[in-house]
Amino acid sequence: MREEAADRVLRRRRKRLIRALIVAAVVVFVVIPSALLVGLWISIRQERSSRPPQVEVPNVVGQDFRSGQSSLEARGLKMRVLATRSEQDRPAGTIIDQTPPAGEHIETGHSVGVTVSGKPGQQFGTVPR
Repeated sequence: MREEAADRVLRRRRKRLIRALIVAAVVVFVVIPSALLVGLWISIRQERSSRPPQVEVPNVVGQDFRSGQSSLEARGLKMRVLATRSEQDRPAGTIIDQTPPAGEHIETGHSVGVTVSGKPGQQFGTVPR
C-alpha cells in the first residue's frame, strides 16, 4: 500500500515536472523570440517613417532635354547634365544615358545625372544643381 502511494506521488511529481518543462520551453522558444521580433518590427517601422519620401526614377533615355527635365520635375526630381557626347544617330539635345537608372528609388529633390548628345561644352538651358 505504501509503495502504491509513493508511486502515485512520484507520478504526480513527474507530471508537474514535465508540465513545467513544457511551459519553460514555450516561454523560451516562442514567447521571448516573439516579443523580440515585435520590438524589432516596431523599431524598423519608426526608422522607415523618419526617412524622407522616395520616388521611382522615370526613364528619360531617348527623350529630348526639355521632355526629360519635365518628366523628372513632375516626380520632384532635378536633372543634372554630367556629360555631353557627340552621337551621329541622335539629334543634339537627346538624353543618351541616366544615373541612377530607371526604376530605382531615390529621395525626392535629388538629382538624376544625364548624358546628352551634342557638342562638348554645349549648354541645354538652366539646370538646377
